[in-house]
Amino acid sequence: MSPTAKPFIAVSQCILLALQASAASLPISRPEEAGLSAERLKRIRSVVQSHIDAKDFAGAVTLVARKGKVVHFEAQGTTDLESAKPMRTDTLFRMASMTKPITAVAVLMMMEEGKLRLTDPVSRFIPEFKGLKVAVMQDPPAGARASGRAGPQARGRRLRKRGSR
Repeated sequence: MSPTAKPFIAVSQCILLALQASAASLPISRPEEAGLSAERLKRIRSVVQSHIDAKDFAGAVTLVARKGKVVHFEAQGTTDLESAKPMRTDTLFRMASMTKPITAVAVLMMMEEGKLRLTDPVSRFIPEFKGLKVAVMQDPPAGARASGRAGPQARGRRLRKRGSR
């Protein structure tokens, strides 16, 4: 599976779960009525199909909703490669390890609202991180011999505090 596919899959599954339950009660609308481009939404199908063809995953259900209206809801591929059972829009998914994608979406939402910048120090939100010291591995000077001690020197490296020379 490509490195870019994993976050795409995780975030789409998270969003799908959040919206799938309410999708049945949301009205279906044309994309233009919700301020979206039907032409651009067609790209979802080809991107998902390319991942199915590459065997990154067997199938997917995609849903796009905006302004309380579903503008795209589609199932593609199969539920798994062995059974070849077609994917349906009401297929249930087992999900695990969703902390990172949910956190990433929350951070992106906070960035959009101007509540967070990526350049903000962590200590602004978690005061215990203020004044944190970090050890950084550094290559030994040319011609230096590693000592017989265990630890960084035994591996031909030495520790230094960040910011020191």
